[in-house]
Amino acid sequence: MRERNLKLIVKLATVFAVIVFCGLLAGLTLQYTSLGNLQNSESQLQTEFNTLVEIRENYEAEYDYIYNNQAEYVEDYVREVLGWGREGELKFTPSN
Repeated sequence: MRERNLKLIVKLATVFAVIVFCGLLAGLTLQYTSLGNLQNSESQLQTEFNTLVEIRENYEAEYDYIYNNQAEYVEDYVREVLGWGREGELKFTPSN
């Protein structure tokens, strides 16, 4: 009787160990899948971040140009956007 109980305990322990092992293996697989998705998201966010940094640098360069060359910027703006010029000045408009 004792030997029979011992065999039953060993079988139950083995089944329990196999179930736990399969559960851990499934959990590990899900974690690797999640990690792959996170790495893809990270690379996409890094690309977007680099694009935004470049846009910010362009705005900063434009701001510096406008701030340091205010009179020249206003004159260029008036000529290009509003089409104004000085008296007697020939107006050049590029053909599109």
